[in-house]
Amino acid sequence: MSHAPFSTRRTLWALALAALLALGACAPQNNLPQYDLPRPDLEAFRTRFIEPALPASGLAVRASLLYSTPTRANRTDVQLYGEYARPLRMDVRAGIGTMLALMREDSAGLLAFYPDKSRAYAHSDPVIGAQLLGLPFPFSLRDLAMVISGHFESLVPGEPDSIRVLPRGGFAFSYNQGPVRLLVLDQYGRPESMEGPLSKYFRTQAERDGQPVSGKREWTLKFAAYPEDDGDPAGPARRLILLLPKGDSAVLRVRAVEPRQSWAEKSLALALPAGAHFMSLESRPAPVTASDVITGGGDNAEQGHENAKPGSAS
Repeated sequence: MSHAPFSTRRTLWALALAALLALGACAPQNNLPQYDLPRPDLEAFRTRFIEPALPASGLAVRASLLYSTPTRANRTDVQLYGEYARPLRMDVRAGIGTMLALMREDSAGLLAFYPDKSRAYAHSDPVIGAQLLGLPFPFSLRDLAMVISGHFESLVPGEPDSIRVLPRGGFAFSYNQGPVRLLVLDQYGRPESMEGPLSKYFRTQAERDGQPVSGKREWTLKFAAYPEDDGDPAGPARRLILLLPKGDSAVLRVRAVEPRQSWAEKSLALALPAGAHFMSLESRPAPVTASDVITGGGDNAEQGHENAKPGSAS
């Protein structure tokens, strides 16, 4: 029987060891308790992600957002800041630092201003307004701020309508109502993903290009990069991956989340500059196709109620 040369065997052992080390690096390195039954797993989720009080009245988030379609990709830097109870601000910059969009969500709804076009849009419903503008998250800025901070009480209903055991470990909890219809928890009681119906107001890039979407219009939000898996203290997921129909996706990488107490009112104001072109989105049945820097939409935004009163813009 022939034997492989020593150098070949040494190479094979080195490759095998490297593979084992890689597998070990990918496996969660935490000391969290594991749950083999759905009720304790769900209770662990509630104990960590529902019941705790918010660490402060407000927050400041720094993140990057990569929005991709089958034909293009666009990366931006995002700052989300303000009060959990609102107002909240979101500033979006290009990678080179150019300010692309300024947004404010408050009790009057959503106001968005695009400096390059000197155009502003507003809607009394912040979720509808955001989706008309093509923002890639299917809920309000407040809900996004809560989820980034590891708080899911504004999105996930209380009692699931059905439970399914997952072969790889963890459980899927289904809900018949609410913005989230499916919540998947890993064996540590942490969110792996959640799903919900996509609003009729949101259109993917394929739909904007005239391609119909067959089947259910749903979004899936996956959670990854929990800090405790890298040996750090337990905290919220640092990477959120949104999957949409027809191959659209958005990856939000959270760089920092800082609790903040009582923002100054002027820090959260969004006053439109003189000469800005304002448009209400209240009666638009279809999304605005302004040059939306987050999703890379088109340039045609001439419809709507122009020069209406902006409402609470500051």
